[in-house]
Amino acid sequence: MSTKNKIVHSFAEWTAFSATRSGCPLKARESVYPLIRIPDYNEIFYGDSISANEFDEWHHKNTLAITERESRFPVGWATKIINIYLKTTVYLAGMGRHDLVKWIHPPIDNELWKGIYQEYGHRQDIISKTHIVNRIKEIDTYDKYKTIIDGCRLIAKDRQYYLIEVEELWQGNIV
Repeated sequence: MSTKNKIVHSFAEWTAFSATRSGCPLKARESVYPLIRIPDYNEIFYGDSISANEFDEWHHKNTLAITERESRFPVGWATKIINIYLKTTVYLAGMGRHDLVKWIHPPIDNELWKGIYQEYGHRQDIISKTHIVNRIKEIDTYDKYKTIIDGCRLIAKDRQYYLIEVEELWQGNIV
């Protein structure tokens, strides 16, 4: 692994861990870091182009692998650490297979829900999917998570950008 890759992966783990500071049932470094490391990221980082279906299958399988390892870590939190890790490595650092950036998911949290509602509260087709729950801990099945992501896909299509870029609506930095 190159020096840059080591730095990026280390930083991605730290950003994923940092995302658990507020509201997460696990906060200890020694509890969270092993969960961040469960997914085999090499499966999606190396090789030829990757399809949306291939990525979605990988994401589903690895989310469940995390929740099976730690029952106190619901699907919502498992997806958040995966998505933060991928946002850092793929979207920000440009790592991964060709086209991977097109398929990665935005990290779902209260601040994203606020922004989506502010911009799309009038769009029942979107809100009926993105707002089926109100808290990360309430995303307790992958089907609920997939419904939220399907709503985010509608936003990405509406705005004509990558799915991860729905995070533009995140409100955490608004003062």
